[in-house]
Amino acid sequence: MDVLARLDETRGEINVLEHPFYQRWSAGELSVDELGLYAGEYRQAVLALARASALAAQKAGPDHASELQRHAAEEAAHVELWDQFARASGARTLAGDDRSEETLERPLAETDACAGAWAAGEQLLEHLAVLYAIEASQPEISKTKLEGLAAHYGYRPEGPAVEYFTLHERLDREHARQARELIAELMAGVSDDGELAERMVSRARAALRGNWELLDGVEAAARGLGAAAASST
Repeated sequence: MDVLARLDETRGEINVLEHPFYQRWSAGELSVDELGLYAGEYRQAVLALARASALAAQKAGPDHASELQRHAAEEAAHVELWDQFARASGARTLAGDDRSEETLERPLAETDACAGAWAAGEQLLEHLAVLYAIEASQPEISKTKLEGLAAHYGYRPEGPAVEYFTLHERLDREHARQARELIAELMAGVSDDGELAERMVSRARAALRGNWELLDGVEAAARGLGAAAASST
Protein backbone atom coordinates (compact mmCIF):
# COMPACT_ATOMS: atom_id res chain seq x y z
CA MET A 1 0.00 0.00 0.00
CA ASP A 2 1.50 3.37 -0.99
CA VAL A 3 1.77 6.29 1.42
CA LEU A 4 -1.22 8.19 0.00
CA ALA A 5 -3.45 5.15 0.44
CA ARG A 6 -2.18 4.79 3.98
CA LEU A 7 -2.89 8.46 4.69
CA ASP A 8 -6.44 8.04 3.40
CA GLU A 9 -6.86 4.92 5.51
CA THR A 10 -5.71 6.84 8.57
CA ARG A 11 -8.20 9.61 7.83
CA GLY A 12 -10.94 7.03 7.73
CA GLU A 13 -9.86 5.55 11.05
CA ILE A 14 -9.82 8.93 12.84
CA ASN A 15 -12.81 10.85 11.50
CA VAL A 16 -13.51 13.76 13.83
CA LEU A 17 -17.06 14.06 12.50
CA GLU A 18 -17.71 10.92 14.54
CA HIS A 19 -16.63 12.67 17.75
CA PRO A 20 -19.53 13.21 20.18
CA PHE A 21 -18.88 16.97 20.21
CA TYR A 22 -19.44 17.31 16.48
CA GLN A 23 -22.39 14.95 16.59
CA ARG A 24 -23.96 17.16 19.25
CA TRP A 25 -23.11 20.19 17.10
CA SER A 26 -25.06 18.69 14.20
CA ALA A 27 -27.97 17.81 16.47
CA GLY A 28 -28.18 21.33 17.88
CA GLU A 29 -27.31 20.18 21.40
CA LEU A 30 -24.37 22.48 22.19
CA SER A 31 -24.84 25.34 24.60
CA VAL A 32 -23.77 28.88 23.73
CA ASP A 33 -20.90 28.52 26.22
CA GLU A 34 -19.70 25.30 24.59
CA LEU A 35 -19.69 26.85 21.14
CA GLY A 36 -17.74 29.86 22.40
CA LEU A 37 -15.27 27.67 24.27
CA TYR A 38 -14.71 25.59 21.15
CA ALA A 39 -14.18 28.67 18.96
CA GLY A 40 -11.52 30.00 21.29
CA GLU A 41 -9.68 26.69 21.59
CA TYR A 42 -9.83 25.72 17.91
CA ARG A 43 -8.27 29.08 17.02
CA GLN A 44 -4.97 27.55 18.11
CA ALA A 45 -5.42 24.82 15.48
CA VAL A 46 -6.09 27.48 12.83
CA LEU A 47 -2.83 29.18 13.82
CA ALA A 48 -1.04 25.81 13.74
CA LEU A 49 -2.30 25.11 10.22
CA ALA A 50 -0.85 28.44 9.13
CA ARG A 51 2.46 27.56 10.81
CA ALA A 52 2.55 24.13 9.15
CA SER A 53 1.92 25.72 5.77
CA ALA A 54 4.70 28.25 6.35
CA LEU A 55 7.14 25.53 7.42
CA ALA A 56 6.34 23.51 4.30
CA ALA A 57 7.05 26.57 2.15
CA GLN A 58 10.35 27.20 3.94
CA LYS A 59 11.53 23.63 3.34
CA ALA A 60 10.41 23.40 -0.28
CA GLY A 61 12.80 23.52 -3.21
CA PRO A 62 12.64 26.25 -5.86
CA ASP A 63 10.21 24.27 -8.03
CA HIS A 64 7.52 24.24 -5.36
CA ALA A 65 8.24 27.12 -2.98
CA SER A 66 6.03 29.73 -4.66
CA GLU A 67 2.92 27.54 -4.64
CA LEU A 68 3.43 26.60 -1.01
CA GLN A 69 4.10 30.24 -0.10
CA ARG A 70 0.72 31.18 -1.59
CA HIS A 71 -0.89 28.45 0.47
CA ALA A 72 0.83 29.71 3.62
CA ALA A 73 -0.30 33.28 2.95
CA GLU A 74 -3.89 32.11 2.53
CA GLU A 75 -3.86 30.19 5.80
CA ALA A 76 -2.35 33.16 7.66
CA ALA A 77 -5.13 35.37 6.31
CA HIS A 78 -7.75 32.86 7.40
CA VAL A 79 -6.97 33.46 11.09
CA GLU A 80 -8.98 36.68 10.85
CA LEU A 81 -11.85 34.77 9.24
CA TRP A 82 -11.85 32.38 12.20
CA ASP A 83 -11.81 35.35 14.57
CA GLN A 84 -15.00 36.63 12.95
CA PHE A 85 -16.69 33.38 13.95
CA ALA A 86 -15.04 33.45 17.37
CA ARG A 87 -16.34 36.94 18.09
CA ALA A 88 -19.84 35.97 16.98
CA SER A 89 -19.76 32.93 19.26
CA GLY A 90 -18.49 34.86 22.29
CA ALA A 91 -15.14 33.03 22.41
CA ARG A 92 -13.04 33.67 25.47
CA THR A 93 -9.73 33.42 23.60
CA LEU A 94 -9.18 35.96 20.83
CA ALA A 95 -6.37 37.71 19.02
CA GLY A 96 -5.51 41.24 20.03
CA ASP A 97 -5.82 44.18 17.67
CA ASP A 98 -2.25 43.62 16.48
CA ARG A 99 -3.08 39.98 15.62
CA SER A 100 -0.65 38.74 18.27
CA GLU A 101 -1.58 35.73 20.39
CA GLU A 102 -3.02 37.85 23.18
CA THR A 103 -5.38 35.67 25.15
CA LEU A 104 -7.63 36.02 28.12
CA GLU A 105 -6.48 32.62 29.41
CA ARG A 106 -4.17 29.83 28.40
CA PRO A 107 -5.39 27.22 25.91
CA LEU A 108 -6.24 23.79 27.26
CA ALA A 109 -3.47 21.19 27.41
CA GLU A 110 -5.23 19.12 24.73
CA THR A 111 -5.37 22.19 22.49
CA ASP A 112 -1.64 22.84 22.92
CA ALA A 113 -0.92 19.20 22.07
CA CYS A 114 -3.07 19.40 18.94
CA ALA A 115 -1.37 22.59 17.76
CA GLY A 116 2.03 21.00 18.32
CA ALA A 117 1.09 17.90 16.32
CA TRP A 118 -0.24 19.99 13.42
CA ALA A 119 3.01 21.98 13.11
CA ALA A 120 5.37 19.05 13.78
CA GLY A 121 7.81 17.59 11.28
CA GLU A 122 11.44 17.76 10.21
CA GLN A 123 11.04 17.33 6.46
CA LEU A 124 8.81 18.82 3.80
CA LEU A 125 7.01 15.51 3.19
CA GLU A 126 6.12 15.20 6.85
CA HIS A 127 4.44 18.63 6.76
CA LEU A 128 2.70 17.74 3.51
CA ALA A 129 1.34 14.54 5.05
CA VAL A 130 -0.14 16.53 7.93
CA LEU A 131 -1.55 19.19 5.62
CA TYR A 132 -3.10 16.55 3.37
CA ALA A 133 -4.61 14.62 6.28
CA ILE A 134 -6.21 17.78 7.67
CA GLU A 135 -7.24 19.52 4.47
CA ALA A 136 -8.64 16.48 2.68
CA SER A 137 -11.10 16.17 5.56
CA GLN A 138 -11.96 19.86 5.89
CA PRO A 139 -14.56 20.27 3.11
CA GLU A 140 -16.97 17.77 4.68
CA ILE A 141 -16.21 18.99 8.21
CA SER A 142 -16.76 22.63 7.22
CA LYS A 143 -20.00 21.75 5.42
CA THR A 144 -21.29 19.88 8.46
CA LYS A 145 -20.38 22.69 10.86
CA LEU A 146 -22.00 25.31 8.63
CA GLU A 147 -25.21 23.30 8.29
CA GLY A 148 -25.39 22.91 12.06
CA LEU A 149 -24.77 26.61 12.71
CA ALA A 150 -27.51 27.63 10.27
CA ALA A 151 -30.02 25.01 11.41
CA HIS A 152 -29.66 25.26 15.17
CA TYR A 153 -27.63 28.22 16.42
CA GLY A 154 -29.07 31.25 14.69
CA TYR A 155 -26.31 31.84 12.15
CA ARG A 156 -27.01 32.92 8.61
CA PRO A 157 -25.75 30.40 6.01
CA GLU A 158 -23.49 33.11 4.59
CA GLY A 159 -21.79 36.22 5.91
CA PRO A 160 -18.67 37.18 7.90
CA ALA A 161 -19.39 34.95 10.91
CA VAL A 162 -19.35 31.78 8.79
CA GLU A 163 -16.98 32.82 6.01
CA TYR A 164 -14.22 30.56 7.35
CA PHE A 165 -16.45 27.51 6.85
CA THR A 166 -17.81 28.47 3.44
CA LEU A 167 -14.29 29.16 2.17
CA HIS A 168 -12.74 25.97 3.53
CA GLU A 169 -15.54 23.83 2.23
CA ARG A 170 -14.46 24.93 -1.25
CA LEU A 171 -10.80 25.87 -1.04
CA ASP A 172 -9.47 22.83 0.81
CA ARG A 173 -10.53 20.56 -2.03
CA GLU A 174 -7.89 22.31 -4.11
CA HIS A 175 -5.35 22.40 -1.28
CA ALA A 176 -5.74 18.67 -0.69
CA ARG A 177 -5.38 17.94 -4.40
CA GLN A 178 -2.19 20.00 -4.57
CA ALA A 179 -0.73 18.28 -1.51
CA ARG A 180 -1.61 14.85 -2.86
CA GLU A 181 0.04 15.54 -6.21
CA LEU A 182 3.15 16.99 -4.59
CA ILE A 183 3.48 14.05 -2.21
CA ALA A 184 3.26 11.64 -5.16
CA GLU A 185 5.84 13.63 -7.11
CA LEU A 186 8.33 13.91 -4.27
CA MET A 187 7.94 10.31 -3.12
CA ALA A 188 8.72 9.13 -6.64
CA GLY A 189 12.19 10.62 -6.22
CA VAL A 190 12.92 8.91 -2.88
CA SER A 191 15.01 5.77 -3.26
CA ASP A 192 14.36 4.27 0.19
CA ASP A 193 10.94 5.53 1.17
CA GLY A 194 9.90 3.00 3.82
CA GLU A 195 11.14 4.87 6.88
CA LEU A 196 10.01 8.22 5.51
CA ALA A 197 6.54 6.86 4.75
CA GLU A 198 6.26 5.59 8.31
CA ARG A 199 7.11 9.05 9.67
CA MET A 200 4.59 10.67 7.33
CA VAL A 201 1.79 8.38 8.40
CA SER A 202 2.77 8.79 12.06
CA ARG A 203 2.68 12.59 11.75
CA ALA A 204 -0.71 12.48 10.05
CA ARG A 205 -2.12 10.12 12.65
CA ALA A 206 -0.85 12.33 15.48
CA ALA A 207 -2.43 15.40 13.86
CA LEU A 208 -5.81 13.72 13.46
CA ARG A 209 -5.67 12.25 16.94
CA GLY A 210 -4.72 15.69 18.27
CA ASN A 211 -7.87 17.14 16.73
CA TRP A 212 -9.96 14.43 18.39
CA GLU A 213 -8.32 15.08 21.75
CA LEU A 214 -8.82 18.84 21.39
CA LEU A 215 -12.54 18.10 21.23
CA ASP A 216 -12.20 15.82 24.28
CA GLY A 217 -10.62 18.74 26.13
CA VAL A 218 -13.36 21.16 25.13
CA GLU A 219 -16.04 18.74 26.32
CA ALA A 220 -14.29 18.19 29.66
CA ALA A 221 -13.77 21.92 30.19
CA ALA A 222 -17.42 22.61 29.34
CA ARG A 223 -18.54 20.02 31.90
CA GLY A 224 -16.31 21.72 34.46
CA LEU A 225 -17.80 25.12 33.72
CA GLY A 226 -21.29 23.69 33.96
CA ALA A 227 -20.56 22.06 37.29
CA ALA A 228 -19.06 25.28 38.65
CA ALA A 229 -22.08 27.29 37.54
CA ALA A 230 -24.47 24.76 39.14
CA SER A 231 -22.61 24.80 42.46
CA SER A 232 -22.71 28.59 42.62
CA THR A 233 -26.51 28.75 42.35
